[in-house]
Amino acid sequence: MSKTDWSLVEEWDNKYILRTFSTQDEYQTVPIESTEGDYLVMPDGTRLLDFFNQLYCVNTGQRNKKINDAIKKALDRYGYVWDTFTTDYKAKAAKLIMEDILGEEDWPGKIRFVSTGSEANETALFLARLYKNRPNVITREYGFHGWTGGASTLTRIKGVRSGITETEEDTTPRHIPGRNDGTIAVAPSPNCMRCSLGHTYGSCHDKETGELACVTYTRRMIENKGPEQVAGIVTEVTQGAGSVKPPKEYIPQIRKMTKDLDILWIVDEVLTGFGRTGNWFNYQEYGVEPDIMTMAKGISSSTIPAGAVIVNKEIAEFMDQYRWETVSTYSGHPIAMAAVCANIEYMIEENLIEKADETGQYIGKRLNELKEKHPTVGLVAGSGVLWIVELVKDEQNRPFIPLDRNTSHEVDPSSYPINIVNAKAMEKGVLIGGFVPNTLRIGCSLNTSKEDVDKMIDALDYALDHLDKVAEDMQTKEKVVEG
Repeated sequence: MSKTDWSLVEEWDNKYILRTFSTQDEYQTVPIESTEGDYLVMPDGTRLLDFFNQLYCVNTGQRNKKINDAIKKALDRYGYVWDTFTTDYKAKAAKLIMEDILGEEDWPGKIRFVSTGSEANETALFLARLYKNRPNVITREYGFHGWTGGASTLTRIKGVRSGITETEEDTTPRHIPGRNDGTIAVAPSPNCMRCSLGHTYGSCHDKETGELACVTYTRRMIENKGPEQVAGIVTEVTQGAGSVKPPKEYIPQIRKMTKDLDILWIVDEVLTGFGRTGNWFNYQEYGVEPDIMTMAKGISSSTIPAGAVIVNKEIAEFMDQYRWETVSTYSGHPIAMAAVCANIEYMIEENLIEKADETGQYIGKRLNELKEKHPTVGLVAGSGVLWIVELVKDEQNRPFIPLDRNTSHEVDPSSYPINIVNAKAMEKGVLIGGFVPNTLRIGCSLNTSKEDVDKMIDALDYALDHLDKVAEDMQTKEKVVEG
């Protein structure tokens, strides 16, 4: 199919590329010749249905013609223009987001474009601390907000905080020396499946206020630190890499808390934005509005790196009074802005938000059918084209990997249930996986066909049959040891 010498490609890849997530010895080359829709195409013509959606970021599908044509047209006009100048693409991208998408909401003030989600969150930290003139920021367990300096201090999934680990289980991970986490405090995640505070959902509400225990704990943390020392709290709405969908009252209660304590609510919509959860942005599902919002990934359907930060009107008016001494080489790059414009226009023209919501209802129905069939499925949660499936060892919902979201990469990755499922699903030509060991995170483009959803479900059903047997064997061995 391909004229490329892929044996030579593999040689270069193994010789020169610095690896992530695996040692060089563990690494296995998976060559991708091209992409199309929800599929990755290998050099031999094998088509892999991608329900990773790569990094859950190709919202309008691979090789979208409208976006590609816009990029080609922009390349005929521009090479590079830095952020101090104005291009029609950058101005239009801002108008599409601020007016066409968010025009009915009162909070948005102004937008700044950047290149990545990590950079967007770095910018949000700068803005929050400058505006409030306070040093401290609250993050949460299992949060993922990027891998650069400031953003990585917010990231609380131990295994993806940019440290390194050896392959032996008893070795100690090496974290980055000198990383300054001192102005970051970590609040509980609203993980009702395995509450880190030891509560059970339904009995964890304050009897007078109805406030969830995890929200009360967060409130007390901030009060003990002193709200006058806290600039804000950064949250994903649905935690992406950490794979936690909060109970319905959590987000409104967090927003009320931030207003009560006069701190900013910074919403990370890098993964969940632009239709991923069946709304333009995930916070809209809960009837609340943030002070600062970060975005990337779906803003351009990941055709070209792009990201952005939106601040509320009060912060925008404050910043308008000052010279802000910050610069990013690729912020507002005209080619990236052309991709952003075409991506958003396509989403509007094709009613992709509504389609994602409809597709989500079907995915949820099919996943819950699997939950009824397979004892290793402990929880199904999600909306739109972002779904979470908790994999459990037994009817007590014990995790396969006991450390769960706090594990790191020194554990043998072949023992992760997500990797066991992925290996079996691959036999059916489908990619399914996740970031934390016991939790599948399922995603696709917003306009995925019902047929491809069914193909994914069939592969997952097949893989779960195998995982059920793995769990049975584990329980049998445990009984032998106990006996």
